[in-house]
Amino acid sequence: MTLTLLNLYNTAASQEWAMYDNDALSEDEFEDSLVLAINKAILEIYTSYDFPFRERTHLILTMPGIDSYELPQGLIKKDKKGNHLVKYNSTNLDYIEYTCNLLPKTGIPNAFYIKNNNIVFYPVPEEKGLVTIDYTSMFIGENANGEEIYSLKNESDKLLVPEYLEELMKEAIITKAMLNTIASESDENFSAYRKQANKAYKQLIKYSKGVRKDKVIKF
Repeated sequence: MTLTLLNLYNTAASQEWAMYDNDALSEDEFEDSLVLAINKAILEIYTSYDFPFRERTHLILTMPGIDSYELPQGLIKKDKKGNHLVKYNSTNLDYIEYTCNLLPKTGIPNAFYIKNNNIVFYPVPEEKGLVTIDYTSMFIGENANGEEIYSLKNESDKLLVPEYLEELMKEAIITKAMLNTIASESDENFSAYRKQANKAYKQLIKYSKGVRKDKVIKF
């Protein structure tokens, strides 16, 4: 099974108390409010826990005299000590927070900083080297052309989720999306969907290789 927007939309629209047609054939028949609720649910779930399937490694081949390179599209990871997982030829680089006092220097990079959405190495590399950056991707899926995307817009847009997690992810998204469509917590259906959403989310985390209680969000 592939979790496309069309599949998620019709499943959400067929839920009890949902007030949408559940036989949409394309995005032309989508209700904007439900698409918004689905994407909001995906974003809330994806950013609430460090899902292993979102982890990537970005490689940069440094060139002599060039210190600035494009950042990967995501959040650079840290180890248990709080060090950023950025390495130059397998050696960890320190993060420079304040750069105003840096003097021009070339050599083997031992640190980095961020400027204008680029990663800058210091000292300026004097030779070729391999940089690895472990990060959590911001992308949630891909479109029909195989391009990675930040939100689902078209009927064939699909989530990038391991097959064994698809059903759990689908249930978590649908119940959370329905919760997002209810305007008030005083609505008689709100409590029931909150319980379903909590249960679905906990099951998803349980089978996503490890449970981090401090990362669990409350609906």
